Amino acid sequence: MRDWFVERREVTEVVHQRSGLRVLPPGCERGYAIRRDVSGGQEQLWTEVARGPLPTGALPSELLGPARALLEPEPSPPDATLLSEVARRLVDTAQAAGAAHLDVLLREVDQRILLADEQHRAEDRRHHALLELKVFHPTSGGLAELWRCAAYPDGQALHAALPLLEALVQRMARQLADTTPARPCPTGPLPVVFPPGSASGCFFHEVCGHPLEGDVVARGGSYLARRLGQRVAESFVSVSDDPTDGRGALAYSCDDEGHPARPVPLLHAGHVSTPLLDTRSARALGCTPNGHGRRVGFKHPPLARMAHTRVEPHQGDLEALIADIPYGLLVRHLLPRHMNLLSGDFSFYILEAQEIRDGDLGSLVSPGILSGNGLEALAGIDAVGADYQNLFATRGCRKLDHGPLPVSFGQPTVRFRQLHIQPWR
Repeated sequence: MRDWFVERREVTEVVHQRSGLRVLPPGCERGYAIRRDVSGGQEQLWTEVARGPLPTGALPSELLGPARALLEPEPSPPDATLLSEVARRLVDTAQAAGAAHLDVLLREVDQRILLADEQHRAEDRRHHALLELKVFHPTSGGLAELWRCAAYPDGQALHAALPLLEALVQRMARQLADTTPARPCPTGPLPVVFPPGSASGCFFHEVCGHPLEGDVVARGGSYLARRLGQRVAESFVSVSDDPTDGRGALAYSCDDEGHPARPVPLLHAGHVSTPLLDTRSARALGCTPNGHGRRVGFKHPPLARMAHTRVEPHQGDLEALIADIPYGLLVRHLLPRHMNLLSGDFSFYILEAQEIRDGDLGSLVSPGILSGNGLEALAGIDAVGADYQNLFATRGCRKLDHGPLPVSFGQPTVRFRQLHIQPWR
């Protein structure tokens, strides 16, 4: 087997921190890679096209024209005016709402790729603009903070959403003011609820997604791979990974090997279902690739990786699912701490959570750690809502030494009978 991958990636980034507004130097990477089967595995050779034309003979003659069209236009300095205006207006909104400070990260990425092997050729363009916000509020012990993010098809769409984003910043500032100072994080097994479209969605990315990536399954290194076809959760629990569910933001039409993107069920009606496959892992498992061969860029070969991991909706909403909880925790923002793919044991840092008291939301709690085992946690999901929302922007997912790829999550309200909570710091 032999294939070719050609890429052009341009990045514009605007940052606002306490030191003020900065427009970072624009980035443009251009290059191509050739991959082929060799004795004992595969070999990939890559070449960066820093300047000048693509040399004749670098690629097969039928690819040379399309590759030159993709690579050769010299990058022009990007116009960061729209992104800068978004940052300034959101900072002004936060100050007017009483926040101590607002950190803003705006990143626009325009990636074009060309892929080919002996049988077919594919092209794709992936253009998105990511926004991260962190609002700070003064307390007697320092600064409390809230984090939110969003993604849009491009900088113009992000700019057009400014009224909605200003309203979001106002709500964040009000929430911080109304719920601080934070109470101490509780300790022990508690009912835990993930609200719709929140950063707690990374739980399913770690606990269901990574264990079902094809290379992990092929080497027998996954606690879920040993249970393919078996029931591990209630029948209303279904989790999939769908690269097409980007709503114009982080989606792709084909993966980085040219295979059409398609949704793959990880858990279906409570049963462990299908691994995420690139060409190599599909070959090892005797299966067909399913659109999840992803590359960090032309300098890296593809691996089986996630894209948009979602929990499928069922019934009810957040208000209904917390109504009968005497005391528990609503967890909005988790950060992975530890995931043992072989045993299923996990732990996450809790960065944002609120108390649930007699069915109502209460104060924020201080940082904590959420821990447990994947099989026990999945079996302990006792309700999944219908109030589905997406969370598109993250700082990316790393795997091995391949660096971060943009990923996203989607979920309705999800309720666990209990997970173990303890303070952090």
